[in-house]
This record gives sequence, C-alpha cells and structure tokens, in this order.
Amino acid sequence: MDRVFEPDQTEIRDKRSILLFWGGGAALLLLAIWAGTAVKLALDLQALKERAERLAQSRARTYAEQLRRTVNEIDQISLTVMYQWQRMPGQLDLTDQYALAMHHTPTYPVAIGAEGRILSSWRKASVGLDMSSQAFFRWHREHPDTGLRVNPISVGVGGMAGKRTVRFTRRVDDAQGRFAGVVMVSTEPGYLASLSDDDALSPGDFMAVRLVDGPMLVARNHQGHEQLQPFYSGTPRFPAAQGVRVEPGARFRDGLAWTIGWKQLADYPLVAVAGITDASAVAGYAPTRAAYLVFASVTSLLVMLGAMFGALSQISAADRRRKAERVRATFRLAVDGAREAFYMIEPMRATDGSITDWRVEDCNERAAGMNGLPREQLIGRSLREIYPPGEQSRLMQFFSTAFEQRFHEDELRVTDSGMHQPGWFHRRAMRSGDGLAVSVRDITDAKLHQQTLAQLAVTDTLTGLPNRRWLNEFLPAALARARAERKRVALLFIDLDNFKQVNDRLGHAAGDDLLRAAALCLREAVRSTDHVVRLGGDEFTVLVEHLERDADAELVATQVVNAFTQSAGFARWAALDVRCSVGVALYPSHAQDPARLLQCADEAMYAAKAAGKGCYRLAGSAGADSIRLVS
Repeated sequence: MDRVFEPDQTEIRDKRSILLFWGGGAALLLLAIWAGTAVKLALDLQALKERAERLAQSRARTYAEQLRRTVNEIDQISLTVMYQWQRMPGQLDLTDQYALAMHHTPTYPVAIGAEGRILSSWRKASVGLDMSSQAFFRWHREHPDTGLRVNPISVGVGGMAGKRTVRFTRRVDDAQGRFAGVVMVSTEPGYLASLSDDDALSPGDFMAVRLVDGPMLVARNHQGHEQLQPFYSGTPRFPAAQGVRVEPGARFRDGLAWTIGWKQLADYPLVAVAGITDASAVAGYAPTRAAYLVFASVTSLLVMLGAMFGALSQISAADRRRKAERVRATFRLAVDGAREAFYMIEPMRATDGSITDWRVEDCNERAAGMNGLPREQLIGRSLREIYPPGEQSRLMQFFSTAFEQRFHEDELRVTDSGMHQPGWFHRRAMRSGDGLAVSVRDITDAKLHQQTLAQLAVTDTLTGLPNRRWLNEFLPAALARARAERKRVALLFIDLDNFKQVNDRLGHAAGDDLLRAAALCLREAVRSTDHVVRLGGDEFTVLVEHLERDADAELVATQVVNAFTQSAGFARWAALDVRCSVGVALYPSHAQDPARLLQCADEAMYAAKAAGKGCYRLAGSAGADSIRLVS
C-alpha cells in the first residue's frame, strides 16, 4: 500500500512565505496604484482651480483695460465741455455739438449751472431742468475737488427719464475759483460692459464693474445679457489693486462658490471683476476622474490576478523542486559508492559459435543512468534491444576487439541520441572468463577543459579574435583549398594609425579599449565567412577566401578603411585621428606560400603608411594605385 505523503512544517512555512510575499506585494502595489490615482486626481483638480484663478485674473485685467479706455473717453468729453464753458461763458451749446456728431458714443453731456439748473444739454428740451436736488450736485457744491466722479446707478431725468444711468460728473469753477456748476456725462450701464468678450465666458461666469467703495454698476453673463441684480449678497471689499481669491457660496445670492479676479482702474474709482463658478472651473474634471478610476480598477484587477497566478506558479515550482531534490538525493545514495559506470556483459553466440550480440548481465545505477533506463530494465537486455543500429555496430566492434585482445580502451564522444547521456567518455573493457568487464567514465569536463586550453592557445585574450598561431595553422590549409578550387585568397595586413598617441596621452587602458573597438569594427566591416586575426600590438589581418576576382579584395579593403572613419564606435577617437593603413596581398597573384603572402601584405601596409595613412595599398602596386579615404 502506498504511503500517503504529508507535507512537513518546512513546506507549510514555505507556502505561507510565498503567499505572504505575493499577497503583501500585491497589497503594496494596489496601495501605490490607488494612492497615485488619488494624488493625480488631486493634482489635476488643483491645476484646474489654479487655471480658473489665472483665467479670472486675466479676464479682470483685460476688462479693466477696456473699461479704462471707455471711461477715459467719457472723461475727455467732460474735460472738453468744462474747457469750452470756462473759455466762453454763456456761449456753450451742447445741442449743436451733439447734432453735429461730435460724440460717437452713447454718452450724453449736460452743463448744470451754480443754481442747479441745466444751462446746456445734448437735448434742448432739457435746458432749464432743476438738478439741484440730485445727490451728485450737492456733493460737488460742497467739495472743491474738480476730478471726475463716478456716481452709483440712478434713474435718469430729462432726456434719460426712466432709464438706469451712470453719471460721470465734474465740478466747474469760475475764474475766481468759485463754484460755477457741474458737467455731467450720462450713459447707460450697458455701455460700460459692451466691450467685454462675452463669447469667452463659460455658462454661469460673469464680468462686472463696481465702484471701489462697493456698489455694482453693471454686470454681464456668458450670453451677453445685462445683470440687474448684483451677484454678491453683500458689499464685497477688494483691498488690493488687483488679485484673485476663492469666495464661499455663502457670500453669493445663488449659494455657489466662485473664483473671483479683480483689477482696479489706476485713474478712476472703478474695479473690474471677473467671476468663474466652481462648476465651470472644474468642468473637465469629471471625465478625467472617471477615466482614472476605471484605469486604476482594471489595473488593480490585473495585479490581483497576477499575484494569484504568481503565487500558485511559485508554489507549484517549489513542489517540483522538492520532488526533484528527493530524486537526486536517492540517486546520489545509489552512485556514491561508484563514480564510474560498470557493466558485466556476455556474448550471445550463433550455432556455429560466432558472436552475434552481447547481453548485459549486471550493472550499477550509474550505468543505468547513463543509458536512461532503470537498472532492472537494463539487466538482461541485449545491445539490439538497447541501442539503435548505427550505435550497435560501433559497440560490437569495440567489444569484439576487447574480447580478442583481452583488453581495449578508447575515448568517444556521444551526442544526444535519446538513449545515452551526451558527452565525452573513456571506455575500458577487460576480458573476464567468457565475458567482459566494462567501465565507462565521464571525462566531459576534462575534455572541455582541454578544448578550452587549446582554444585559448589560438585566441587573443584582449579582443577574442584568433591570434598569430591560429593564422599560421589555418593559412596553409586555406591556400591549399584555394589551389584545389582554383579560387583566389586575399590577405589584408592592417595597422592602426596614431595608436601610439592614444597610449601616450590616454594610457594603456584606453589603448586596450581602442583595440577592442577596432576588433569589433573589423568584424562588422567584413563578411561572416571572412576571418579577422590580431597578430599583436595594433596589427590585424583579414583573410578573405573564395574570391573570384582580384578586384574584389580592393572592395573589402575599401570597406575596412571606411569602417575606421565612419563607424560610430570610433567617434571618441576622432580627436586623435585614429584610422588604419591596409596592405593587400593576393594568392596566387602576389605570393603562393603563406610566409611570402604575409610578407607581401606587410610591405603593402608600409607602402600605405608612406602614402599618407588612412588608405590601402596593393602589394607591388605603384603609388597611384593606392586609395586614400578621409572622413
């Protein structure tokens, strides 16, 4: 009966740790997502409110400038009337002036005498009308100030009878400085707001003109309609010349909070006010908020699903690792006594006594593991039952030799055939009675180490390129192949120009960097089938096989020279003018043996140096045949 596996305390703790890790990580990530979302929404909302404040202040400044020009025109009219009155007493005729269109704005000038009766008016019918009871007239009669006074909204008389008017008044004195009367310029309140940009206002927003001491003169909404009632439930105060503030809903008739910007006129007792409702200020916030919340919700769901999947995957992987560890521990117990694989095999003979096959009589677990079979399944089976036909013939040959000679050993490389583990193995077979005792030892590590040492012997450690030893071993074979195939071989001898300056000025570490960069540049400049070799110092060679024409070698040389002047990897060496000089020798045109070919390429390289560097030169060519490439 199989034993029921029960998890130990270590496994339980591991699973708890995994769940805590993924759950805690997910919780922290969710916290970060929602905290980030909240901060982002708060910042967006704050940005919208700050934008509303800037907009309100900008509107107030713009409106104040428009209003200043309008009031200045009215002021000029009052000054003109006062000047004419003082210059020609008794001859002032405003009716004729108005009829002659001297005033192109809806403003109506009136001259009021010291007794309070209208002396001259834009409307002749108003002459003689008594204005002495008006508050503005009494104020000017009692105060010597001759500046322009802006009066609160009042109901007009005379030609403005029944209409809401704004009166701009100025005291007039005679030549002796005594009170002579008042110049009054009347206009409807809407004229003061007619220049505002109504289209720029959002629904609910307003623009208003107020006297500095509080009363509103006129206001307009986003539709351009004149507002008769003030927006404020009381009288607001604007202590600074200009500014912006957020007012609570309790201060307004509609109970809504507003962002208020204002700007006082420098020369007149007026203040331009721009109001933006909270709803207008944050009109774009609701869609943004909804989008962020949807994104955060979807992301949170993905995080939770990811955490669940990650936890389950890690728990499953941990279970698989524990099971594999148990298998490995059991396997180690079986093979600790023998590091080699051992077989006892006996021949299977035909009726004539000839050996037709071999059968495994016994083996250890190491041997069974090498063949990918349990020990119980391997014992008693023949070679034909274990190995494919190709491998059978090689084993039969090995065992037959050992049986005949009583001892035989060799090394073999096994590829991944699916039956036997791959690698390098040392086999030894010794005859014992009518059978063989066979041992197999894994020498893969030693073989790889040997191959690594052999590779290091022919590899330049700084650049990773093949070295001079490799070239000396490879070049004869390359020329032999070219001779058999009737092809050409090109050998390019490359020397870096001005390399010594890099070592002298920047140090040997920089020189090593340059050599590595040069190796990479050469690899990129030639084909993958060409061979780049570092001979030593700053000397390299490129071996190009299978050329059809001699001229093809010059194309390769051109690519190499251009690579050293155009490669981005050489930009840092531009100040030192690091390039290369290339000598090209061809087989069989210039030489037919390796040593002579290398010598010709070397001589051609020095000819390129003499020609001015940064160019290539063919072996045995005249100076005109070299090509110099300058970036």
